[in-house]
Amino acid sequence: MSEKKSRSIFKVMLMPLLSVLLAQIFLMIGTFLISGVFGRLDQNMKDILQKQVENRRDYLLNEMIGNWSELDLLAEEINSCVGEKLSEGQVSMERLCSDSEEYIVVLNEIVPELIDTMYSKQASGIFVVLSTENVAVSGSEIAFPGVYLRDLDPRAAPSSKREDILVQRAPRDVVQASVLATDVHWQPMFSAEDSIEKAYFSKPYNEVCSVAAEKRLDAKAYGYWTSETYSLAGDNQSAISYSIPLMLEDGTVYGVLGIELLTDYVRSLLPVGELNQEGHGAYMLAVARDGSGELLPIALMGDILKLEDVIQSPFVLSGNGTTAEEKSGTYYGAVEPLSIYSRNAPFEGDKWYLVGCIPNKVLYAFSSQLKWSFVFCVIATMLAGVLGVLLVSYRISKPMKRVSKEVKEEHHNKMPKLSSTNINEIDELVGAVTRLGREVLESSTRFLSIINMASVELAGYEIKKSSNSIYVTDNYFQLLEMEQVDIQNLTVEEFLRLQEQINQTLEHSLTEDGSILYTVPLKGGRVRYLRAEERSMGSRQIGLMEDVTSSVLETKKIEKDRDYDVLTGLLNRQGFKREAERVFQNPALLKTAAVLMMDLDNLKIINDTFGHPTGDAYIQTASACFFNNVPDRTLVARISGDEFILLFYGYNDNVEIWEHVTYLYHKIRSMEFILPDGENKGVSASGGLAWYPKDSDNLSELMKFSDFAMYCVKKREKGNVGDFDLIAYQEMLRRNQMQQEFYQLLENWQINYHFQPIFDGKTGKPYAYEALMRVNMPNLRSPLDVLQIARETDRMREIETITLFKASETYETLLKEQKVEPEALLFINSIADVSMTAEDDMRYHERFEHLQPQVVVEITEAENLDMELVTKKKSVKGFSGMIALDDYGSGYNTELNLLELSPDFIKVDIAIIRNIHQDEDKQQLVKNIVEYAHKRGMLIIAEGLEYPEEVEKSLDLGVDLLQGYFLAKPGAVPPEISETAYTLIQEYWRK
Repeated sequence: MSEKKSRSIFKVMLMPLLSVLLAQIFLMIGTFLISGVFGRLDQNMKDILQKQVENRRDYLLNEMIGNWSELDLLAEEINSCVGEKLSEGQVSMERLCSDSEEYIVVLNEIVPELIDTMYSKQASGIFVVLSTENVAVSGSEIAFPGVYLRDLDPRAAPSSKREDILVQRAPRDVVQASVLATDVHWQPMFSAEDSIEKAYFSKPYNEVCSVAAEKRLDAKAYGYWTSETYSLAGDNQSAISYSIPLMLEDGTVYGVLGIELLTDYVRSLLPVGELNQEGHGAYMLAVARDGSGELLPIALMGDILKLEDVIQSPFVLSGNGTTAEEKSGTYYGAVEPLSIYSRNAPFEGDKWYLVGCIPNKVLYAFSSQLKWSFVFCVIATMLAGVLGVLLVSYRISKPMKRVSKEVKEEHHNKMPKLSSTNINEIDELVGAVTRLGREVLESSTRFLSIINMASVELAGYEIKKSSNSIYVTDNYFQLLEMEQVDIQNLTVEEFLRLQEQINQTLEHSLTEDGSILYTVPLKGGRVRYLRAEERSMGSRQIGLMEDVTSSVLETKKIEKDRDYDVLTGLLNRQGFKREAERVFQNPALLKTAAVLMMDLDNLKIINDTFGHPTGDAYIQTASACFFNNVPDRTLVARISGDEFILLFYGYNDNVEIWEHVTYLYHKIRSMEFILPDGENKGVSASGGLAWYPKDSDNLSELMKFSDFAMYCVKKREKGNVGDFDLIAYQEMLRRNQMQQEFYQLLENWQINYHFQPIFDGKTGKPYAYEALMRVNMPNLRSPLDVLQIARETDRMREIETITLFKASETYETLLKEQKVEPEALLFINSIADVSMTAEDDMRYHERFEHLQPQVVVEITEAENLDMELVTKKKSVKGFSGMIALDDYGSGYNTELNLLELSPDFIKVDIAIIRNIHQDEDKQQLVKNIVEYAHKRGMLIIAEGLEYPEEVEKSLDLGVDLLQGYFLAKPGAVPPEISETAYTLIQEYWRK
């Protein structure tokens, strides 16, 4: 065989170092390519552009939705004006659009409101077109009356003499009355081109007219943004607009109201300079109709896009609507949608978008520059690396050549004495080789000594496949109780045959670490456990066997102690779960099954009376009864002091299991247990059954279900057994969840308050507001549930505190926002038999001192009214002292509480108010309490009013204040009195 050509150390070092250098270069290039730095740079530029467009979109959307399209108040004022003129007979719907005297009256009245709205919204125009005909045919010669005003510089401060307003359309009399200048293209009426054919009028008008009057939505639902620019007849200025139909409460449509935005004005809101510092960019306001991906421009801004090119070649949406593609591929467009219509709106098919465009070469300029810098860096790094590799290879190879020469000159019978290379690693290697030979022999001797001293007997073998030879230790087969084997003449084939025989005759199993555990029977019934492991090392196969009898027996003892109950010898909880899970893994073995949870009923009494030794004897008697009176296919376990669990499995149906359970309970009831005093206590156990697979196919769930069933039996009648009830279990879970949510509610004060007005019975004006608790949690939603749990858990004081603070805080916000009458009183429900602590009283006073004079404490029902607590509440620092007795005539709030409390207000219970107009007994009761209260300066509140007859009868009986759904429902912002109720009160007192 020819020897491989040798190489100098210089070449040996040079080639790897060059390879490493090249690998580093390729790794650096690959890292940059894989990491996608350049792609991320490009994406960052896109993201910056997208964010800028998004910001500009938010600004436009705020203006379009939050400013320009908010015409509701103006529309209401116009509707109110028209309605008033109609009711006064000055105009009629039949002549409104044909009689100049009538429509001029209306237009003169609304022009000032139109001008104020145009100024406040900074719009370039505003218009009203009057029409009471459903005109849907283009080309009609009908002219329409109306007003079209324009402000060419809406951002400038309004002129005090309105010199900045030009009238585009309006009757001559209106122009003269308003003292406004007319535009050069002024016309007195809207022509067909101005109104019918232009979408700003026809779209919202025809859409609302196509719906039956009784089914029409609010006017705002038909609001329309023109998706094409338009110009008035004779005018060369293009514009877009937002318009809504003018519609009375009865659904009558009589025109259109709208805001105009000149295209030049819209362009001024699209500053191209924010897209790119050099101004290389463009904004496009566009629309895509009816799901089309084509973007049709409405307004364009930017000096690098030719308008005619964009119009002829529209952009197309791409990238799930976030980008736009331009046909030439020159520009990148970032797209942001303008959600100006709500879902299911009539014109939601028109999708508006804002597009920001930048040329690709401008957008990716920085990324391109970075790529060329990276190429230069790679080339420079490669040149410097090659020079460094040559220098390092030379410096290291030079001393190595000198050492090599010295080795050749030394005598081979002794270690050569070499000069130092001044390279630590090489000098240490020379010394290490010298020491290695001496240490090998010493190590071998030490290892053999350690093996002989080990307390664990070890054996092993080695098979050399290359020479087909084997070495076996003397005790290998002795450990396996095979002393007759002649190991001196043992061949590899014979050894392998014996190994196969061992695997067939001896019980063995695979351990967790991959080794094999053999069980070797010995004389006298004893057992030896051997752990065997083998490993291949090249052409050698090595096997090791050790005697692990002590550790295995110790492990088995630990497992027995772990899985079995010491007192009863039954499985414990851990052992039961282990055995039961093994059964559950075999459905064919499990079949129909049941888990029976049992609890000894008398253990605590026995322990307390006669001591724990007697209690232990009672447990042992019961466990023996359970174990001896069930079939073989039953797991019996004691899982706690007095709790046992049984698993019946392997049956065809539930009937067979019930027979065994019935038999078991027969034996339990007939079991005797003699107490130390001679009394036969007997054995009593309550049990619950959960069925597999009817109730669940999961062991843990069945254990929980059977435990719940047992709990229900113990509550109902001890000593019996019952089935699991899913409905009762779910109710228990719901109650537990409600209690958890209740504690969360207390911790985080997760209670809100709505307010229901209490109205003056003579004026119909708000006299007070009652704070009503509202809870919105997954399970805990009713205030009654909150109060019930609070009473059950003795947390009523915390509810009282939360109520006073949260209700006052919420009402204070409404006062600041002017959403309630400032002089009205605040009724807050208070629990009669609890009160806040002195610290909380003082904290409340410091926080709400300004509100306290308006607060009325409303006392809810209580069996025993604690006047000491009521007096304490009335004497809180800063409190008005006003008390209201709630639910009078129902529950506990009867004459006794009325006499003791002497309240300022008496709220007659809803049960008395309901149908009071039909019940003379209820009328007499209210009449009596009114007479009693008025003599003592008290006011009567009728609550729960839902029908007009109840309101009238309450007023007849002298009730002072009114409350109920007929007048106003509770709300986060309390509503005004209903128009029907207000009219009823006014008419009542006019009689």
